Amino acid sequence: MNVNYAFFEKTDGLLESFQKKLVQFGIKIYTAGDFDDMFDLNVEIKKSGESDFKGIDLVVLEMPGENQRLEESYILNSIEPWKIAAVYSCVKNYRNSVIVIDPGDFDKIIESLEECGDVTLQDRRMFSLKALYRLLRYNSSIHREMSELFASEKFETLILEEKSPLRYGENPQQLAYLTKIAKTKSFFDSFDEDTLAGLSYNNIVDIHLALSLLKYLDDSFAVRVHHGIIVDVRKKHFDFKSSRGVLAANFINDELIEGLKGNDLDIVMLPGTPDLSKAEIRKFIKIKEIPSVEVEKEYRFMDGNFLIQTPDDLSNMKFLSDEFDVQYKFANIVVALSRSMACCIFKDYELISISAGQTEQIDALETTLRKAEKKSMNLDGSVCAFDGPIKDIEVVNHVIGTGIKTIIEPGGVKEDRIVKKQLEENGIELIFSGRRRYKIS
Repeated sequence: MNVNYAFFEKTDGLLESFQKKLVQFGIKIYTAGDFDDMFDLNVEIKKSGESDFKGIDLVVLEMPGENQRLEESYILNSIEPWKIAAVYSCVKNYRNSVIVIDPGDFDKIIESLEECGDVTLQDRRMFSLKALYRLLRYNSSIHREMSELFASEKFETLILEEKSPLRYGENPQQLAYLTKIAKTKSFFDSFDEDTLAGLSYNNIVDIHLALSLLKYLDDSFAVRVHHGIIVDVRKKHFDFKSSRGVLAANFINDELIEGLKGNDLDIVMLPGTPDLSKAEIRKFIKIKEIPSVEVEKEYRFMDGNFLIQTPDDLSNMKFLSDEFDVQYKFANIVVALSRSMACCIFKDYELISISAGQTEQIDALETTLRKAEKKSMNLDGSVCAFDGPIKDIEVVNHVIGTGIKTIIEPGGVKEDRIVKKQLEENGIELIFSGRRRYKIS
């Protein structure tokens, strides 16, 4: 497995520097100008390792990027059959021929040559997998472009890139890892692998929801999520003793630090805050900012099938009201990101009570009111939000007399006029958000 002959498709930039280093090891360099027919390269690759001839031992290729224009001639001209054949030839003969498509691997190859005069077998295998992966993306890109161009049946190809193993799945006996759609920007790109590897499946779910909510709350809030459910949204009264789940906050003060003492939070995330190494925090991850990612499609996996939809634009939800209280937005965002059916009550810019994941709206309201009563909360002047329109007059009857001042709901059903009339007759304002948002966990 010695490297004696190498082929370079191009020899400029980083490639030129890498080529010069290989020459210092006595490796002879071939380029495209040495072949009348580029398919002859595959013949020489296959000879590598034979006893009577030393063929091409190392092949350095530049794999094409994404196609940028929907023109048939452009797409077809970008297909280089010899290059595809060269990748497969190297992969089939990986013990003797090294395929390199990533300049980031140049230093590793040089280090290996310096240490043992060769490229290790494990590296050869990894380089082969990397080349096959890039080839897969290349072919997928061509297929997508041609499908759109020819108005043909579309087969969307999802290529997942493993980002990090996780501590365990939803339950400790399950294996789990975090992936992303290949070569795209993702939410957890800003987290280092060591941090991610220490998290469980549920930690990831909670962190994502907590930070997703926090980015819509344009004030100083602390958000707590446990097992995918929003539990707390607070600006004060930070008593988190024995609390579980994930806490995320976009500020820090002495009251919050004091409230974190004695907590049982799995993860505490405080974006953009100072050093808290002296605070009594069980687990602490600090990030510079809340990730912001533009997502074109949302995917839900169902035993071999994917449900696909475009995401909701939560940042532009408007309220059909003459006066706008920022609490309308806060309450509406909380139910929008909660499991349906959802109901929450806000007062003095804090989440008083919430219920989510119910089968009926009346159940969500009753549970929310019961939680508020259990905590002896005064609901006078509060804001109550639902993620779906009110169709059941029983919901109205339960709200009357509770002290709730404002109801937020999407509207858009035939019962709107009756509901609005009955609430206003009892001194309760009804505001339509104009968009329902049922979320299935």
